[in-house]
Amino acid sequence: MGGAGILLLLLAGAGVVVAWRPPKGKCPLRCSCSKDSALCEGSPDLPVSFSPNLLSLSFVRTGVTQLKAGSFLRIPSLHLLLFTSNSFSVIEDDAFAGLSHLQYLFIEDNEIGSISKNALRGLRSLTHLSLANNHLEALPRFLFRGLETLTHVDLRGNPFQCDCRVLWLLQWMPTVNASVGTGACAGPAALSHMQLRHLDPETFKCRAIGGGFPDGGNGCQGQEACLTPCRAFSRRGKTLSKQPCLPEPQFSHL
Repeated sequence: MGGAGILLLLLAGAGVVVAWRPPKGKCPLRCSCSKDSALCEGSPDLPVSFSPNLLSLSFVRTGVTQLKAGSFLRIPSLHLLLFTSNSFSVIEDDAFAGLSHLQYLFIEDNEIGSISKNALRGLRSLTHLSLANNHLEALPRFLFRGLETLTHVDLRGNPFQCDCRVLWLLQWMPTVNASVGTGACAGPAALSHMQLRHLDPETFKCRAIGGGFPDGGNGCQGQEACLTPCRAFSRRGKTLSKQPCLPEPQFSHL
């Protein structure tokens, strides 16, 4: 789990020092709780009966199928939230609503194939975000809008399709004061295994539909909007692929 694991151990260690028992009914089944933290492993669903003053919450190998809007409204004091090795595949809009104090969000090694564009809305204190090692082929445009405090973003280990759906991400990265780990392209074949950070967004030629690039879902609606760059170069100047060129729309930076 990398940095998430270290933070979890530190918080858990602090809890061991303090001899404390959670109030009756405040530690759900299949969870272990200390004064400020809770770890739930193997829960069939998403437990909700935690202390409202909880600071750290971790879910490991749960049976949750999706994160719905307002899933954590009852624990607004959270500073760290971690999901690892869970089976859910969808994160809905406003899934983390009410968590204005959350600083660390680690969603790693799950089966996430879709994340809504407003899933992270309201996380105004977030500094560390990891979506590493999921099944994401693209991210919705404006996913990071409003996250002004980000310092670390980890997107590695996802099978990104480096077609026009990643253009907004390539444009966004140079505009933020955060370190961003993107990993490598899984496709198309001409770009397979190429690091995203080596792609030059100025070489992308993409077809606009309705006057602009679609921003719903995973950032792609229909085959016409998902064509690869007509000529994709690495930042070292090497030509990686050649496709028939399409009209290039104007894209605004976030």
